[in-house]
Amino acid sequence: MSEEDYKKLHPVLSEVTKTYVDLYTNRPNEKNRAQLIKLEALLHEKLEAIQKAKESKG
Repeated sequence: MSEEDYKKLHPVLSEVTKTYVDLYTNRPNEKNRAQLIKLEALLHEKLEAIQKAKESKG
């Protein structure tokens, strides 16, 4: 059975399998993604503090 036939016969199972493979393949990138999310939150906090300082100054 070819991969395309398998996808047609079992679309849900095929997608679940693809998701698991992607998760394990991209696991090292997950650590980077988590760090980027933390940095993004810190950046937003600092930008809000700068905007508040500008508003109170002006």
